[in-house]
Amino acid sequence: MKIKLDYKGNDREQIEKLINLAYKEVEAFFDKRPEYISIKIHKDRKSFDKELNRKSFAWEIANASYSGEIDIIHPDSLERESDHRKEEFVPILKHEFSHLFLDVLSSNHKIPKWLDEGFASYVAGFKIPKDPIYIEKNFCEKLGMPIGWDQRSNYFAYRISQMFVAFLIKKFSAKKMMALISTLEKNYYYNNFEKKFEKIFDKSILEMENEFVQSIND
Repeated sequence: MKIKLDYKGNDREQIEKLINLAYKEVEAFFDKRPEYISIKIHKDRKSFDKELNRKSFAWEIANASYSGEIDIIHPDSLERESDHRKEEFVPILKHEFSHLFLDVLSSNHKIPKWLDEGFASYVAGFKIPKDPIYIEKNFCEKLGMPIGWDQRSNYFAYRISQMFVAFLIKKFSAKKMMALISTLEKNYYYNNFEKKFEKIFDKSILEMENEFVQSIND
């Protein structure tokens, strides 16, 4: 696939190498790939916000859209514009690429936020801190919709989601996780998702949440 890059900086060649590295690592994880990807590199958050047509959250430094477009802040600006390091540019880009691949896998149907973000973070290989975290009961239901996710994005939402996805992949395999994503409906409704989850894993999502929490405590 040829990726369209919207960037005219002097380091364009180096940026292209980082993009190709990230793409190849993500592509190897999935069987199906997007037909089109366009990446725009932003020199700062002001440019990033202008493209999004809104003020971004402090933790936002990249965004992937259903149309196959990725907006991301230049690696040299990451430390100035966020709490991310320059070296995290490739993992962050892998995370955004993964969203586009997951869209293809789900036929552009709605993926619960915890599953979408957690799977993308798993593929990106983000390092998970070891310090204790607070996990709400029924966290999948609370982290499934955008409003619940946004309310908790600064309170371990990404970490919990990545850890839970990694737990499920270790227990059941990535293939089964992707099988679940491929069965999702056009619109997300927790009760329907709950039934699909149990049909594929032969376990309720609440059972798996409890096992996950117990594994952390152990």
